Amino acid sequence: MSEYEVELFRRENFSRNRCEKCGKFFWSIEKREICGEPPCDEYRFIGNPPTKKALNLHEMREFYLSFFEKNSHKRIKRYPIVARWRNDTFFTIASISCFQPWVLNRTIEPPANPLVISQTCLRFNDIDNVGKTGRHLTLFEMMAHHAFNTNEKFVYFKDRTVELCHNLLLELGIPEEKILYIESEWSGGGNSGPCFEVIVEGVELATLVFMMYEDTPSGKREMDMQVVDTGYGLERFTWLSNATPNLYEAIFGDVLSRLKREVDIEENENVIGEYSRIAGMMNVENSTDLNLLRKKVSERLKIEVDELVRIIEPLENLYAICDHTRALMFMLNDGGIVPSNVKAGYFARLLARRTLRALKYLGLNMRLSEILKLQISYFKRDFPELNENKEDILELCDVEEEKYENTLLRGRKIIAKIENELRNNGIREISLNHLIHLYDSHGLTPDIVREFSNLRVNIPEDFYIRIARMHEQVEVDNEELEIDVGGIEPTTLLYYENQNKRKFKARIIKKIDNFIILDRTCFYPEGGGQEADHGSIDGLDVIDVKKIGNVVLHKISGNLNDVVESQEVNCEIDWGRRLQLMQHHTATHIINGAARRVLGNHSWQAGAHKSEDLGRLDITHHSRLKREEIDRIEKLANRIVEENREIEIKFMPRDEAEKIYGFRIYQGGAVPGGEIRIVNIKGWDVEACGGLHLNSTKDVGGIKIINAKRIQDGVIRLEFKAGTALEKYLERRMEIIRMINADLPENELDDIASIFSVDIEKLPDTINRFRSELSLNKKKLHDLEEKIYEISGKRYEFGNKYEDIVIDSAESARKLFRDWKSSQKDLQRLKNELKNLLIREISDKFESGVERNNVKIVKKITSLLSVGELIEIARKSTPTNGLLIIASIDEDTANFVVYSNSNLNSLSIARKISKMVDGNAKGDKSLAIGWCSGKNIGSVIENGLREI
Repeated sequence: MSEYEVELFRRENFSRNRCEKCGKFFWSIEKREICGEPPCDEYRFIGNPPTKKALNLHEMREFYLSFFEKNSHKRIKRYPIVARWRNDTFFTIASISCFQPWVLNRTIEPPANPLVISQTCLRFNDIDNVGKTGRHLTLFEMMAHHAFNTNEKFVYFKDRTVELCHNLLLELGIPEEKILYIESEWSGGGNSGPCFEVIVEGVELATLVFMMYEDTPSGKREMDMQVVDTGYGLERFTWLSNATPNLYEAIFGDVLSRLKREVDIEENENVIGEYSRIAGMMNVENSTDLNLLRKKVSERLKIEVDELVRIIEPLENLYAICDHTRALMFMLNDGGIVPSNVKAGYFARLLARRTLRALKYLGLNMRLSEILKLQISYFKRDFPELNENKEDILELCDVEEEKYENTLLRGRKIIAKIENELRNNGIREISLNHLIHLYDSHGLTPDIVREFSNLRVNIPEDFYIRIARMHEQVEVDNEELEIDVGGIEPTTLLYYENQNKRKFKARIIKKIDNFIILDRTCFYPEGGGQEADHGSIDGLDVIDVKKIGNVVLHKISGNLNDVVESQEVNCEIDWGRRLQLMQHHTATHIINGAARRVLGNHSWQAGAHKSEDLGRLDITHHSRLKREEIDRIEKLANRIVEENREIEIKFMPRDEAEKIYGFRIYQGGAVPGGEIRIVNIKGWDVEACGGLHLNSTKDVGGIKIINAKRIQDGVIRLEFKAGTALEKYLERRMEIIRMINADLPENELDDIASIFSVDIEKLPDTINRFRSELSLNKKKLHDLEEKIYEISGKRYEFGNKYEDIVIDSAESARKLFRDWKSSQKDLQRLKNELKNLLIREISDKFESGVERNNVKIVKKITSLLSVGELIEIARKSTPTNGLLIIASIDEDTANFVVYSNSNLNSLSIARKISKMVDGNAKGDKSLAIGWCSGKNIGSVIENGLREI
């Protein structure tokens, strides 16, 4: 008996047929020659629905879920589209993904067995086909019923699965003779099994997978758990029942209708229907396939391809807008995604920017958020959480659209620069690699590049499929100590039993390199962003702690020659360090909750680090934080500290924790195991976390956010101090204030540091430097003013503008900075004036001077000019057959330049001067520079020049 011959087929006398076109086997109530699946057959339901009535998305979903509820399945809520409980994928791509890996590997029990769900799923492998083929989507709902069969509990398998599917279709009113079951094979993730593809009138409505084998090198082995893994396409069921020309017309309801009203589009149902029928028979993957599709449709309808494109392209763009905005809506709603150029945010930006380009193509004057608002209104009945997060979703859209508009403003310059580089290398085309770089690094879509570029631009039809494939792989941090701990017993973790225990006894069971392995430990190993405990083992310093699998390794400073395995040792935790790490870790959770309440539900943890000196929390957010936002987060966090909230820590079954607290518990990413450790700051923040925490928020002792910076697109880093580290920080701030001015208000210290763009630690030295430089600039200004007056009789009084400034406020610091900057400009202005005067004076001396041996020589001493400025004067004032020796004196140093436009050698002369003044010189025969220093250097250089 074939493994595909189920009870229904035997009882109802189904016929097993072989398709004359593709050779696949399939089952039907009547004998048939063709399997009914494209490309063997085309859609036959368009304009002629096989169901007894038309149902919209909402009605079809409810029909499906209710049917299975009546048939002893428990309805469960959809999981988030952002797969936070997994570390191997960004998104939920199928209903079975919700139960991988923990249910399938029997770590935890399924939430119900059997169960029924309608799961929102997201896939980008066909994004370039969305809108074009009549059936492709990025977001779709996979309706599914699942059963998990074990040796202890058999629920149902092939027979019941097929019978349930068949009865569902019959209840929809689909004639039995139109239902076909194609035999197929499914495999993925090391598992496989037989499956049926369920076809009605040319469209694949469902796939019934029987996951029953584990694929091993030696062949297939039956799994301990055999799973019914079904997938019914909600959108395809809705399309079938409405028999519209394509899937999009059936599912986007009011949203599509509104967009059509905004655009003057010619609708031709006959053209759209034929397009979908033929597209359904083709695998459209590239521009060649698309051109062939259009050619076939034009031939069948007897119209020109250009005319077909004129009718169909605007609709394709409308359909893509509907799909992309629906997908974007769920992404922004479901879990800490901010459109960006990294990780999951990359795909949100991809959808947003494709939508914006489609809007521009259509000339549709609507904002992205306006369309999202329509989508929320349409879907909120079934997904009320969309309406709850509405403002947050719309804000993210507005910010992303603004970023896109800024990208366009920069785009022409960026593309022009690349064009110049390519032209200089003889290249006349912008390559695919350049297109990918321009999109990934600058957000410039290929059609923008084509619009802005004067070079040839060839855009692959599958461009977005390619870049999505490049970014879909999740990077997993596998940084682990390479030490073999095979055969070593798991370490008993005492720090979870009593995290306040400071001293304990243990037995050494192994020493490896400079690591000691104990049978039990209170030392917390580095993990979850929390640094490891330090302390001692029998007087030996523990400087790091690592965990490999279930074994904890203690790194020792020094050698282990005297360490004996099996001996009992006395161990002690560095309690000051432990307490500080707990304060920073608990503060991290408190700040995370505060950031979410201030910034919105899109704010999720994107990373964290807790050291003894500093806490660091990375959060998802679209823009740099304003000062008032930082202050609100800090104030809210400190309110929670002062309220002395209880912190409850307990291990819970994973499914129970998810059910009670939701998937927001996975702030730090995926957490392994059937039992997870839940840290619950009552009424504020709940997270799955393996780190060590305090018993009450009061013990944190206070929180201060000392820095907030954007570390990558869509991620803000908050650096903070808490507890003892905060006390030390505040003490140091007061010390710095005393070094600057005891009367300086503490709350103005950060503003002053930002005025000078330095850390607070560097502030005293920086202020002293600025004051010294301003004082020196005043003196230089007076000297230059006198010099200019001597030459021209013109009086300047820039130096009198500036006074000594006492730093007693941010405003006084601002004045110091402004005065310093202004004095620099005044210095340069006077130097320029002096240069011009000297050029005229020296030129006049050359003009009136007497030649000796066909050479005119001019010597000049000035002050406060750089070597570069002396050279500039020399070049502009020295005529042919002229030699200029010019020196500038500044305090106890002097620079001089010898410039020759004659047969005299500049370097030889410069060396003679250097010898006289005990200095140095370098250069060549036309230009040489020299320098010297010492007391009364002015007189020395003057005497030296007199003797030349």
